[in-house]
Amino acid sequence: MKKTIIRLCIFLCISLTAQAQFLNDPKSKALTVKGLDHMYNFEFEEADESFSPVIAQYKNHPVSHLINALRIQWENLPIEENPAALKRYISELNKCIDLSEALYKKPATKVEATFFLLASHGFIALIYNYQKEYMKAAGEAKSAHSYFKEGIKYKNSNPEFLFASGLYNYYREQYPETHPIVKPIVIFFEGGNKKLGLNELELAVRNSIFSRIESATYLTTINIKYESNFRKAMSTAAWLHNKYPNNVIFTMKYTECLLLNENYDEAEKLKAALKNRRERTYQIANYVFEGIINEKKDNDLKSALANYSRAVQLKPDGRYTEEYIGMAYLGMGRIFAKQKETAKAKAYFKKTIEIANNEWVVKEAKSGLSNLK
Repeated sequence: MKKTIIRLCIFLCISLTAQAQFLNDPKSKALTVKGLDHMYNFEFEEADESFSPVIAQYKNHPVSHLINALRIQWENLPIEENPAALKRYISELNKCIDLSEALYKKPATKVEATFFLLASHGFIALIYNYQKEYMKAAGEAKSAHSYFKEGIKYKNSNPEFLFASGLYNYYREQYPETHPIVKPIVIFFEGGNKKLGLNELELAVRNSIFSRIESATYLTTINIKYESNFRKAMSTAAWLHNKYPNNVIFTMKYTECLLLNENYDEAEKLKAALKNRRERTYQIANYVFEGIINEKKDNDLKSALANYSRAVQLKPDGRYTEEYIGMAYLGMGRIFAKQKETAKAKAYFKKTIEIANNEWVVKEAKSGLSNLK
């Protein structure tokens, strides 16, 4: 649920600035959109060229710090693994909060400040979430909740707000299921609606400007992780990959979707972009994807087992590759089950159930475990 309040507002904030201060400033608005597109395509120097005049013009405004935070995050993925970048990131968000609190006290800028506060608190909550400090994440989300309640009424007049509403409606129900520890806190939040949340995110992808990429990213994740709707996930992931071909995260997610839809040949071609990357995140993805191709396409169980084993030897990041470790253990369980090594198969299926959050992974591991003799 923290994720719900989280990324949403960086874009909503920029969106709101476009409505308010950018309303009579089409040049700054266009530069911001251009900068975001460059940033998502990992063209950071080009993004800076677009962002620089906007940040200079609005250097004493919260939007400049939100742009800075977003820029730092995307160039240092996963940012939780980079202490120096994370420190700068949090600093920019705190500056945004300070400036926004001053604006919040003025009736003329209260609505605008609401979104900046929601964004900043939400992003900090996301950091806690990926660091597995769930109570702190819930507490930060609670700080943002009043701003969310105030702003959600605008969703029918501005499609940017659909992202906020969609994430809240979905994760308000999903997050306590996955993280029971937060149930005592979330009972104070209004109930959500998963179906409505998915619909609102789809509308945001189609109709919003600033939040469409974040909406598409979350739709992909939700449809894989919780809904097991691999077709829908692949459609959205393909759109992101085609729009931003240099974005290795989007390439990685599209490759995963291709594998889940048994399109092994196309996945194998796309996976080449990950193979030579040195970052641990991409190494893990490459080993797991290679293992799936070995196992499912080539029936090369020895190579598959070797690749899965390489993956689980590496420490995953919580944001992108934690679930791949569960997929690797699941693959190892399948292989040992085929080889009639029941004890090993049982151990790996149990390990999968212990660490995985992807519902389809857990379901398959439980099925594999029950089928062992």
